[in-house]
Amino acid sequence: MTGRLPKKLADHPSVRAVLAEPRDKPSPVIDAAWLKEICLAAGADDAAAVSLDHPDLAGEREHVRRALPGTKTLVSLVVRMNRDDVRSPARSIANQEFHRSGEIINEAGHTIVRTLQDAGYRAINPSATFPMEMEHYPGRIWVVAHKTVAVAAGLGAMGLHRNVIHPKFGNFVLLATLLVDAEVSTYGEALDYNPCLECKLCVAACPIGAISKTGEFDFVVCSTHNYREFMSGFTDWAQTVADSEDAADFRSRVTDSENVSMWQSLASSRTTRPPTAWRSARRAKTCSARTSKTVAASSEPS
Repeated sequence: MTGRLPKKLADHPSVRAVLAEPRDKPSPVIDAAWLKEICLAAGADDAAAVSLDHPDLAGEREHVRRALPGTKTLVSLVVRMNRDDVRSPARSIANQEFHRSGEIINEAGHTIVRTLQDAGYRAINPSATFPMEMEHYPGRIWVVAHKTVAVAAGLGAMGLHRNVIHPKFGNFVLLATLLVDAEVSTYGEALDYNPCLECKLCVAACPIGAISKTGEFDFVVCSTHNYREFMSGFTDWAQTVADSEDAADFRSRVTDSENVSMWQSLASSRTTRPPTAWRSARRAKTCSARTSKTVAASSEPS
């Protein structure tokens, strides 16, 4: 090898160190038991792999391979959330649980990828939540659809509410996906049943009627409500600032609590679930101006 390099380059300490490393190639197939073990050790509560060639992942291949050329396997991760935190009507409690669980699953993904990298594999861990590829908004902003992958890997099924229901942990989970350039010895299989009872409790509980009794789902309404301070809602707020004639006019349009809520979102990224209706008339105008359609994967983040 050194004979092919210019002497100056071959003598460089960094080059010599690389050439002195063992050149053994990793196994082309990752042992599924070892993979599951490192996932759980890193902090995931469940994990399963699925081939990128799985027929249900056809829509993911282009995006995944753009992120990591040569990807062969997707590894789905599950982290449990504390149920009563998520159920709490106190916004700060529920949001803290969402964000803390997001930190845990992203840290787990980082650790697993480091282990795979040290074993000789190429792998990446796209964000489980935000940030995303916002330059593509309002189109697809996520690298990989975590819900679609989790269902294909057998870690749950999509409920009427368009959340993945894990067979053991139920709805109270966050999902992440790792991209790996090797095959795995055993892949997960989709569940042969759906844990969703179709009890319609989600229909009754949804504050904006995004889920109909017959099962239709209005993704735009759901997304606008839940992420009002991250995406479209922030744009509306900024437009309100620009459209106001003066400070008095602005304060007549936006309440102090709405302004402080937006500040909290921008300052600490601790805002996920909206409080009371935010400029409902403006939101209705925004929603009606967009194409309302059902997104099969219920979009991301998880």
